[in-house]
Amino acid sequence: MRKGVFVAILFVGLMLLASARPAEGSVHVSLSFFHETLAPHGRWVVTTSYGEVWAPAVAAGWEPYVNGEWLYTDYGWSWVSDDPWGDIPFHYGTWTWVDPYGWVWVPGLVWAPAWVTWAYTDDCIGWAPVPPTFVLSAGGYFGRPIVLAQTRYVFVPARSFVGTRIETVRLSPRRNAELLGHATTVTRYGVSRGVVRNLGPAPERIQRAVGHRVERAPLERARMQPVKFTESGARAPRRLPVVAPAREREHTARAAKLARPETSKAAAKRKPGAAPLEKRAAADHRSAAATASTHVVPHGKNRQENAPRQPQTRAAQREKAAPKSEKRPAPHATAPERVAANVTRHNPPAPAREHEVSARPAPAPKAKPEARQGASRAQGQAHRPTPHRPDSKQTMNKKQAEEKRGNQGGSS
Repeated sequence: MRKGVFVAILFVGLMLLASARPAEGSVHVSLSFFHETLAPHGRWVVTTSYGEVWAPAVAAGWEPYVNGEWLYTDYGWSWVSDDPWGDIPFHYGTWTWVDPYGWVWVPGLVWAPAWVTWAYTDDCIGWAPVPPTFVLSAGGYFGRPIVLAQTRYVFVPARSFVGTRIETVRLSPRRNAELLGHATTVTRYGVSRGVVRNLGPAPERIQRAVGHRVERAPLERARMQPVKFTESGARAPRRLPVVAPAREREHTARAAKLARPETSKAAAKRKPGAAPLEKRAAADHRSAAATASTHVVPHGKNRQENAPRQPQTRAAQREKAAPKSEKRPAPHATAPERVAANVTRHNPPAPAREHEVSARPAPAPKAKPEARQGASRAQGQAHRPTPHRPDSKQTMNKKQAEEKRGNQGGSS
């Protein structure tokens, strides 16, 4: 009887432990899913060193592993991000600094509670994102600690490390060089049942700093769902890089660009009823081919300017090229006409105002009676034909010839 009761109690206890154990490997991840999920919260950019990465749309001065808190769970030190998109970039892949984008996320497929390397003293705890070159085996990583530049680290007092918003207790970055000078650096990751665990500083050290026992937080509070690396798409189980292979990331990036629909801005600019971009591109290609078969239109010119022209003489070309107000007089024009033409060209008449009628000349002012008589007399004289007056010298020569002939006759 007692043996049956003991077996029953043991069975119930095992069932309770099995029900309390979190589900692992129930989520399948992919790079295309990361592209679609993170696209509204930033932009995907191509870098020389790391290929395509994701730059979040954040405020100036933002850094990874600052906006959130640390909790100790069954998988070690786990980061709980307050960023609305933090469920992916702080458990897959890693962060690095790339100019001119700042902090960017390099995608990866292996899940972990946090991808960081540690540096701690008796009074402070610090951490920094592991570099994109970080690789661990199927059994974990217990090798040489990874030490990064001092600007990559975030330090907080050890007593405020657990259960506190990091952005409210972070130490000044100016102290990073001093703290790293005498800090203990460690990079430790374990693997249990196919899931990566972030070991980091021993819980006993944190308990001495805070003055009480550090309780394990449930996964519901940490908002995490662990995934086995065998089910995360990792192709080489013996070698687990923190970031996905470059070829796979490039292939996913190309597929995402091809599947990406027309942006809302382009759709707003497009007129109602207009064809999509693909159809318009095909129509433009056919139109360009038809144009090229007839005649070539240079870039930046319209068809009317490039249409075939009839041959013209040089005079006609100069006449067409020069404006009406600047046309030169004919070569056979007299000197006064040329002077008048030059004066007109350099001093063109002022254009008529809008309220004036340029076609009808303004009436001349009325002159006085005496002035009118003088003007009519002068006009009559101007139009009166001038009588022919022989030259006085020629007249005198004729008289002398006649007198000479008369004298000769009298003498005879």
